[in-house]
Amino acid sequence: MHLRVACLAFALFMASPMFSPAVAAEIAPLSTFSDCAHCPPMVVLPAGNYRMGESAGEAALIGRQEPSLPQHEVAIGYPFAIGMYEVTVEEVAAYVAETGATPGGACMIRLAETGKQALKYAGMLHPDSGKASDSPYAVFISDGSFTQPGLPVGPKQPAVCLSRREMSAYLDWLSGKTGRSYRFATEAEWEYAYRAGTDTIAFWGDDFRKTCDFANFGDRKSGYQAGMAATCSEKIHPLWTAEVGSYKPNPWGLYDMAGNVQEMVADCLHDNYAGAPTDGSPWAEQDCLLFVARGGDYELTHYSMRASERLFMGYVEGSGGDDPIWGKDAAWDSRSNIVGFRVAVSLDDRAWDAH
Repeated sequence: MHLRVACLAFALFMASPMFSPAVAAEIAPLSTFSDCAHCPPMVVLPAGNYRMGESAGEAALIGRQEPSLPQHEVAIGYPFAIGMYEVTVEEVAAYVAETGATPGGACMIRLAETGKQALKYAGMLHPDSGKASDSPYAVFISDGSFTQPGLPVGPKQPAVCLSRREMSAYLDWLSGKTGRSYRFATEAEWEYAYRAGTDTIAFWGDDFRKTCDFANFGDRKSGYQAGMAATCSEKIHPLWTAEVGSYKPNPWGLYDMAGNVQEMVADCLHDNYAGAPTDGSPWAEQDCLLFVARGGDYELTHYSMRASERLFMGYVEGSGGDDPIWGKDAAWDSRSNIVGFRVAVSLDDRAWDAH
């Protein structure tokens, strides 16, 4: 495919916060832009159709996963852009420096079981940490933040220990700064971006032995329980998250779509895809308390790196009582060092959020 140079796309983007179909058609698919010095770099994705959800091949390999069924056709009838990388520590730091915002608070920290980081973490242990029903290899700290996620972190690593409310505040700031409506990707947009025109179990194919080239996950040398099932060892060995872009990209030039951190998307979690939108729009619910996260993370198995894997973040109704740290009223304020986000923006008036 012939791509026009990125500077053309950038000039067109800066001209207007929303484009007509005619103007958007002049922006080359897979070209890149960034709206400011510390704004996330973006990749332009074309309109198109794909099959969303678990395929027959996946079901044969790992069994039927009800949350990812039924597989269904989705039509993305508009171009949009999505972050080339997960939002980084330095990008959130620019927002904090400009606004004086103080994101942070209680955060769940996933601990390694073996290796030099085994059971180690930084921060102040939350007084109710031992009462939470999470993995025995997770603790809660009271002073978590994107710069203090319980484990050593640098400016190029994904920003975590941010709540959905804090992520949304960053998106609002980015929108105000650029004149464009930055947002979470919808779940349908996210999987479309992950698949990048492929229809295999993962964007690199059906062979999980290749996972180490493309994803930061619980590999054989990771120090996490998932490594017992891994089929390979990564060439780099981060203690937890890696700097964004450390692994090979998918066919559309997007990095870390599998692994590193789970990525919050716009949709409210539903039990399965029965009745899901088919036009790329989010599946929302009034007063939603449990949200979809996609892509897997650094301590999960290679099976969680596949295209259809669905995870979640928020308040789980009917879980045997309120969580001792985040109850129902705090669903928008829960934080974890395995969950981050990636930004998206629509590019013309055919998009679901343009009306």
